[in-house]
Amino acid sequence: MVGRGGILLSASAAGGGAVVGAGVGLWRLALVQGTAADRKVRPLTTPAPPVREFYGNPTDAPFVLAMVGDSSAQGTGVHHYDDTLGGWLASSLAATGRHVRVVSTAVDGARAEHLDAQIAGIARATSAPPDLVVISIGVNDIRARTPAATAARQLGAAVAELRRGGSTVLVGTTPDLSVIAAVRAPLRQVVWLLSWQLERAQTPAVRAAGGTPVRMRTSISQAFAADPALFAADGLHASSYGNACIGAAMFDTYQRELVARAEQTAAQADPAVHGGPAAQPDLADLAELAELGGLAASTELAVHQGSGRDGLGDGERTRGGAGQGARSARQIRMRWRGKSP
Repeated sequence: MVGRGGILLSASAAGGGAVVGAGVGLWRLALVQGTAADRKVRPLTTPAPPVREFYGNPTDAPFVLAMVGDSSAQGTGVHHYDDTLGGWLASSLAATGRHVRVVSTAVDGARAEHLDAQIAGIARATSAPPDLVVISIGVNDIRARTPAATAARQLGAAVAELRRGGSTVLVGTTPDLSVIAAVRAPLRQVVWLLSWQLERAQTPAVRAAGGTPVRMRTSISQAFAADPALFAADGLHASSYGNACIGAAMFDTYQRELVARAEQTAAQADPAVHGGPAAQPDLADLAELAELGGLAASTELAVHQGSGRDGLGDGERTRGGAGQGARSARQIRMRWRGKSP
């Protein structure tokens, strides 16, 4: 859910200016708290499991789900990929009859400035734009003291690039970091303020770029605050139960996106607007909506039960990084549009 333990230490440093106003003593206390929390959390952190690439019926053309961002998108905190956010979404999509391919370039510690390189990695791994891209980013920007406006601008640029390729883009915004049990006042107030500022900048930036924000500060963060079982053993990342909670919110948002898209298509085909015969609804879209609607009854059950698997998944993790030489936005667009860069 939130990135590595070092954020607790770094967030206290990043928020130093806010705390100094109340006295140097409070700032020093927050710094000590961050150091103590970091030492407590780090040894308990479970590395992300290898990506399970395929879900569903292999006879069908794959629906490509791309996971982009930091450790929350990568799956740090659980042992099996099915229990990660990406695995939960892929399983839910496969339950509609799809053959789902997961492509992940998410990296532990990633910041918004790294999204361009991760998108380039997705382009290298796919012959066409992904059908759905899920981005989870923000916590490490707080850790690195990236100004909220800068991080939001970088995120918006990444979303716009993906939308130009035709992908649906969902963005899990920065959660309320003050719900982490290891955080104590005054550090709690510092991380609350910093995460609020970043989420407030991210949400309009994502919408303006054509993506859909899934706000983690609202009911999601409240659920994590109320139920420690949503956290992994380190008390920082999401457990399988927590990923199911986040995944259900993401999946519900995706269903609404499909409905909105179908309504927009119908409106554009309205003869009163365009002066021509109304186009018939796309049968594939209608079938997709019907299949997704059938999952409504099972979503709540999945959230409350979680998948509860242990052990490692199969497949290999696909990771990208700035060191691999990110392609420019123009090159990515040309590749996805079937042209040579």
